Amino acid sequence: MKILNVTSITELRGGDAQMYMIYKLLDNKDNLKQYILCPDDSILASICKNDNARFFTYKKNYFKLFNLVRAIIRICKKESINIVHIHDSSALNAALIALSFLDKSISLVLSRKRNNKIKDKFLNKYKYSHPRIQKIICVSKAVESIFDNIITDKNRLQTIYDAIDVEKFTQKKSQNLLHKEFSFSDDTKIIGNVAGLTNQKDIYTFIDTAKKIKTKNHKSYPIKFIVIGDGPLKNGLINYTIANGLENDLFFTGFRNTVDLLPEFDVFLSTSITEGLPLTIYEAFASKIPVVSTEAGGIPEVITNGKTGFLSSFKDSETLSQRVIEILENPALQETLITNSFKLVKENHDLDIMGTNYYNFYKSLFECS
Repeated sequence: MKILNVTSITELRGGDAQMYMIYKLLDNKDNLKQYILCPDDSILASICKNDNARFFTYKKNYFKLFNLVRAIIRICKKESINIVHIHDSSALNAALIALSFLDKSISLVLSRKRNNKIKDKFLNKYKYSHPRIQKIICVSKAVESIFDNIITDKNRLQTIYDAIDVEKFTQKKSQNLLHKEFSFSDDTKIIGNVAGLTNQKDIYTFIDTAKKIKTKNHKSYPIKFIVIGDGPLKNGLINYTIANGLENDLFFTGFRNTVDLLPEFDVFLSTSITEGLPLTIYEAFASKIPVVSTEAGGIPEVITNGKTGFLSSFKDSETLSQRVIEILENPALQETLITNSFKLVKENHDLDIMGTNYYNFYKSLFECS
């Protein structure tokens, strides 16, 4: 069983990082051999080279579509590939062209991580309903639902949830790195988020919620707010923070190693408006941090109100702020949320589970081909 993973992304996004994680999880399977095809100037190519992974590259220049099509055809023939696994929509275009020149026994699989709406257009319906696509793997049922008006055969959709190394996060203890860096007192509560500074993550609502938390903080806890991440909206968000009088309370750290910083959070506050099912939710669960979130994408599939966290509608800073205050003021509630969410992530979203799920998935495709 030979699998070719294909991506056209130059940066290292969540989808490619997770694809490489699966590659490593399954690398010890004797009856499965994997390859990766990516742009020659991509971050993933550098990682593969350093790890001595089995990978190929193509030039992402003016002829990028032609170069990728040609590379897929060449590798499939040379390595006798059984399954072509596509990890972004641009790569899918190239794969569909390439497979018209290849044996029909080769299975085509597409992974989809985000629940951004697909426009109800003929070309999209044609592409995603193409007969060469055996399966579309989604990271949540919410992602599956975006195909409701796009493809008619729902049997081609399959949810395989992402996962994390739970033990890596569980072992980490707070080193007070944020407290030291920003000169917070030892008793300061930190409400944090890990997110790109993009429209999708709606950090403006995070700021609105922070302002309301300060107002509702009748017990006068020292509270600060942290956003780990970077992105194109950074300057606007900083200006909005200042306009709301929070420049001494809310801090943007840029990209950081979240494994070391998450243990300092007292509440993880997510304000996204679109998501597949972000790994940061799993990471907070594994770090034993209570989570308050909007009901974006697949998040309600792992957060049950009052059991594994709290949910609110989009942009509902009133509910979000009230839930955070409830958690801070109620140690018994904190313990309930932490216990239940940790149990969920350990039993359902650890790496070994995901590795088994993907191995069984690939094996079923190979046996049916």
